[in-house]
Amino acid sequence: MPVSGEFGAAAEIAREVASMIHTKLRSLRKKNKLRLQDVAEATDLSPGYLSQMETGKAEPSIAQLRKLAAYYNVGVVHFFESDDEEEILVKADKRPRFGRPNSPLIYELLRNNIHGIDLQVAIIKLAPHYEEPKGLFLTCQSEEFIYVLSGVLGFEYNGRMYYAEKGDSICYRAQLPYRLFNPTSEMTEILGVGAPSAS
Repeated sequence: MPVSGEFGAAAEIAREVASMIHTKLRSLRKKNKLRLQDVAEATDLSPGYLSQMETGKAEPSIAQLRKLAAYYNVGVVHFFESDDEEEILVKADKRPRFGRPNSPLIYELLRNNIHGIDLQVAIIKLAPHYEEPKGLFLTCQSEEFIYVLSGVLGFEYNGRMYYAEKGDSICYRAQLPYRLFNPTSEMTEILGVGAPSAS
């Protein structure tokens, strides 16, 4: 039975985003002239599972996408962006989202992929007690900004721990290792903004 209304639109957007992710994973690997085995060794993901991600037979978790984004030196938002378009308005009910309703980490993109604009903007929702996978610290060639919309964000950056509450903000160079976590039993919601660093 077809799904209509808001849920139908959300399901369609989810399918489109999943398709983009599969395509972009394969494209990044090919562009960098890497074998599945090369990526597997660097990310602790099996070559078979990586192949399933690239062909749409398996859906990567946000944690896995974050690990792959760090490996390929792209922002995690890269996986959700569509081809360049000139639509400057993103309606709330049309935002590309990644993460199932019960996922510990959910991304909602707040901008379309407009030619010549490298700014990445997303709302990120962290479930209660969410932590990055053990030992995972991310780095990428960008400058990033976080504004806490609700809850408390734990942020470990270059060996130092920070706790940001609603209304607080963090600005940092993502070339240094960092990780996000939610130290509370309530949902944390943040606005994340990133742009490539000037060389």
